[in-house]
Amino acid sequence: MRRAALLFVSLFLSSFASAQSSPQPAGEVRALVPTGYIQRGGAPQAETKRRDPVFWQDVVRTERGGRVRIGLLDGSILNVASASQLQITQHDAASQSTAIDLAYGSLRAKAVRLAKPGSQFTVRTPVAHAGVVGTFFFVRVFPDFTEILSLEGSVRVRNRDESVVGEVLVRAGEYTRVARGLPPTPPAPASPEQVRDANQETALPTETNLSRVEISWPPPACGVDAHLLLRGWSKQAQEGREVESLVDAELLTGSLRVGTQTVFVEGGRASLLGPFSSAPPEGAFTPAGRAEPVPTKIWAPLEMPIGEGWRAPRAVFVGSAFYVLGPMGLAGTPEFRFAESPATLLWQGPCGAGFLAPRMPGGEYNVSLSLSGSPVAGGVMNLVDASYRIANPPVVTRGQQTGFGVDLQGLGGLDRFTEGRPVITVLLTNQTPGIIADLRSSTRGAIPGGNTITFPVTGRNITSGGTVRLDGSARGVQAGTFSIGVNFKLDEALEKPRTPLTPVNLQP
Repeated sequence: MRRAALLFVSLFLSSFASAQSSPQPAGEVRALVPTGYIQRGGAPQAETKRRDPVFWQDVVRTERGGRVRIGLLDGSILNVASASQLQITQHDAASQSTAIDLAYGSLRAKAVRLAKPGSQFTVRTPVAHAGVVGTFFFVRVFPDFTEILSLEGSVRVRNRDESVVGEVLVRAGEYTRVARGLPPTPPAPASPEQVRDANQETALPTETNLSRVEISWPPPACGVDAHLLLRGWSKQAQEGREVESLVDAELLTGSLRVGTQTVFVEGGRASLLGPFSSAPPEGAFTPAGRAEPVPTKIWAPLEMPIGEGWRAPRAVFVGSAFYVLGPMGLAGTPEFRFAESPATLLWQGPCGAGFLAPRMPGGEYNVSLSLSGSPVAGGVMNLVDASYRIANPPVVTRGQQTGFGVDLQGLGGLDRFTEGRPVITVLLTNQTPGIIADLRSSTRGAIPGGNTITFPVTGRNITSGGTVRLDGSARGVQAGTFSIGVNFKLDEALEKPRTPLTPVNLQP
């Protein structure tokens, strides 16, 4: 009995020690130039690469000329400058508790707003201790002192030695210095050169050929704060013509003006204070290092669905925006996946998040929602892949009959949610009635109406593979190029369900 008890205690302590020694995730490497290094435990330092995980107690180092950007699980961002070393001693996204030691060099950090009781975000240097509450700040370690500059929000600063009395509150545009054995100096206005150097020392390259950016505006009912993701495009010459391509969001750094607010953008991410209007204001994004803004489009918000708990549409068009609503908050990074393919995050707020559906074949997919890597909810959702074909080139002569078609994929099983109503309605519109006339269709269920064709797609139209096709034709009344508008409308039961996602039981 005694031997068995000792064996049980030994196994229990062994498993407990193993669990305690398991590294706890803190975030990931978002970007770096040209190289950076991570030392974990007693292992030698190893060169890191983008998307590598960062754990508690990891030591991150850069050599001269190197820079690293780290995204923490709660959405905070750390920019490690050249010839610097820091250690993330703690980062608990759930309780919003973060502690960072900067041994030498410089750090520019953007901390998310702390909203939970007892939450804290602290940076310690050999002589200084800085505590922040949702702010954007810069820390530089000198041989004899530490300089702390607040770029947005405020920072409480004291000596790391608690026996040294004195604390100051450094507000936006101010800085302080802390020397060994002395309290911080009174906050003073930072010079334009100090602010410029703080950004330049820690900035990663900005896409120089940026041609335009887009932002999605959060819905007014989503609260007073939100994180936004910018999407940018650049133009390059390829084979004698200009081609536009999507830019890596991590290369988008600069300032974003939205209405009366101007906020800093780091790695394509920006934080805004609400409340948010139903119509987005005018805005402009100015990349770092450029004097003039690039063309900036702000998409209007979608209508908010109704219901309680975790919810999302039952179906969404490939490449279209959709909302996932629930108690999201601003701490942590949400991820929504269709099988193994992630949707693009557009915005995040207290009510939930907006996403852009991935471009993949239409069909029914298992979907999952996670927050900072922890599963939150899951379910089933359709991706509807809609395409249309018009005679190429769309040119007719007088009296000529021309045909066109619309294909839809990913409709399988959706009719069970609409209670006999159409799953989707397709509307074709003749936009050049002087060129073609009398739109017609041989497809069962299609309703021609002169310059329109309306096609309410019900369960009986959908094949067993979840597809449907609408064929149309028109007669040329005059030679020329014709144009047809194509619109799709999902039924409200698919766009605005009550609770299609099942919350994940996170209890042990």
